[in-house]
Amino acid sequence: MNKKLRSVCPHDCPDTCGIISYVKDGKLVKVKGDPDHILTRGFLCQKVMNYPERVYSPDRVLYPLKRVGVKGAGKFKKISWDEAIETITSQFKNIISRYDSDSILPFSGSGTLGLVNGNVAGKRFFNRLGASRLDRTICSKGGRIGYKYTLGASFGADPLAIPQSKMVISWGTNPYYTNIHQIPLIKKAKKNGALYVVINPDRVKSVEMADLFIQPAPGSDAALALGVMNVIINESLYDDEFVNNHTVGFEALSERVQEYPLDRVEAITGVDKETIRKFATIYAEGKPSFIYAGSGMQHHTNGGMMIRTISCLPGLVGAWEYPGGGMFYPTSEAFPIMWDILERNELCINSPRTINMNRLGQTLLNEDPGVYGLYVYNSNPAAVLFNQRKVIEGLQREDLFTVVHDQMLTDTARYADIVLPATTEFEHTDLHHSYFHLSLQLNEPVIEPLGESRPNIDTFNALAKAMDFSNSCFEDTAIDIINEALEIDNRYLKGITLERLQKEGAIRLNIPDEFHMPYNDLKFRTPSGKIEFYSEKMKLDGYDPLPAHVPVAEGPLTSPELYKQHPIYLLTPSAKSFLNSNFANIRNSSDEDERPILELNVSDAEERSIKTGDMVRVFNERGEFKVWASVCDDVKVGVAVNKGIWWNSLSPGGCNSNQTTPDRLADMGGGSTYNTNLVQIERVNDDKI
Repeated sequence: MNKKLRSVCPHDCPDTCGIISYVKDGKLVKVKGDPDHILTRGFLCQKVMNYPERVYSPDRVLYPLKRVGVKGAGKFKKISWDEAIETITSQFKNIISRYDSDSILPFSGSGTLGLVNGNVAGKRFFNRLGASRLDRTICSKGGRIGYKYTLGASFGADPLAIPQSKMVISWGTNPYYTNIHQIPLIKKAKKNGALYVVINPDRVKSVEMADLFIQPAPGSDAALALGVMNVIINESLYDDEFVNNHTVGFEALSERVQEYPLDRVEAITGVDKETIRKFATIYAEGKPSFIYAGSGMQHHTNGGMMIRTISCLPGLVGAWEYPGGGMFYPTSEAFPIMWDILERNELCINSPRTINMNRLGQTLLNEDPGVYGLYVYNSNPAAVLFNQRKVIEGLQREDLFTVVHDQMLTDTARYADIVLPATTEFEHTDLHHSYFHLSLQLNEPVIEPLGESRPNIDTFNALAKAMDFSNSCFEDTAIDIINEALEIDNRYLKGITLERLQKEGAIRLNIPDEFHMPYNDLKFRTPSGKIEFYSEKMKLDGYDPLPAHVPVAEGPLTSPELYKQHPIYLLTPSAKSFLNSNFANIRNSSDEDERPILELNVSDAEERSIKTGDMVRVFNERGEFKVWASVCDDVKVGVAVNKGIWWNSLSPGGCNSNQTTPDRLADMGGGSTYNTNLVQIERVNDDKI
């Protein structure tokens, strides 16, 4: 029988696309974008178009596996689920009796953003177990805190209102690669007369349709924003009425921006001062204006303050008064999900410690008391985490019992003692909310699970039973959890039921207006109820209460000796065909994703006698990796770009760029800082390849 059925893309992408799955004789044969979806509108990104190839990949794990070789060799034997569950629970019980329950660490990422299999199922089990808690800070934690200091909550402007904007700014983002369904909205805004500005250290694809391209040095965006504020304030281009009625700290901000005259900002950012002045003028005049701040920008040691500083700009020009005006930052908090209840925090039998996910290598090697059990799901830390040598060394510990539940035999799975086969979204049920468009979507299985693969919810329930946990929540199915989530008493969820989701697919939250105005009454969630240019809360938390530029931790000002030895900033943004490390094992037709490429400026290449196609060694004191060079003028002098997180097992020399990235923490929220990364580059002689 041939069928066309609805699915939802579960990956860490703002679009959360609606998918039409084509099934023939019980096999997924093709996927297309749902034409009726509020954002997808009939097309999918290049990554997801290859989904059947991923589902039936030879790397797919189909049965429970037990390690028979040394850790990292990837040698396993097939075992039964009963043996796998018994092995895991007996090891966990042994660890708890010898050490304590918080000697077990769950490590989960964003392999799926489903409510059930991405969050609730695992949290319930590990809460009851009393395991250490994982602080999931790798993506947006630092920037989210900075944004909240200004606005009080992580509620961003509604992206669906972009066509209403007179100016759209892609700041530190590459929407063609990371948010493809934003592109039609930008094009519609431009058709309606809007100006489009791209701010990025790399000449990303969207520059092709930009009216203005600004290329600041990595980590200098706060200085650029302060230079813009300098012009807006000193030339009286700000919205006086809005500033007087809806902001606090304007006088203090006015004094602060005097520290950032355009000559100084040009020296910090590398952006011509007349370009800064032009941008400031058109931004002040372009009402309403919409800023989309990408997550890559906050992955610096000053990332929280950068987002904090940029988030002050809409308050200066009164952008929040209009649909399509303001600044977008992930809209996750708009969804009324009672996480404490759904995740059963009351099950905690102790007060477990919290471990920052960015420091997994340090944790496995140096944490006291130690970690002796590691359960990895929805993630591939051996590939995606920083200071990778330490991560791998930690995973190689013989006294560390590691379980990996995954769809693929990833780099991390190769170090596991037990590997469990996981389902894809085409094989299980889940509920999804987007952090871009404000919709709920139900994902239902369209094919039977391949081999003996199981979703997280079934696996954790089985583990709970084997651990003799008698709590009734471990009898819940995915549907039970979804119904519980939908029953929360909140006006945004009013009228949204499981039956409606099954019938209609994506359903927008119950928002009264055509476009979501997160601060419709111009009441902000800050202590003052206003936009806070000056934040007393920041001061109490130990930060500068005003926007500021703080030099990144690796650079000519902060570490001059290091900079002399390693004078190139390495950035590792998303690739067109990868999503984090997902899809890295699926070969794609895109030229840039056929093999790992390092883009570097012509000047830097000539200085090192490097030509396009040469293999180069990229290194610093943390580690090294090899990659093929692409010499171009798309990146600034002193900057190199390696797109995508390649699996180590598919990289030259068995190492990817995270051999060089730092695991130090950002200025706010313990966020990641992998873009504050100085390296040196040299051509690899033929006899070294």
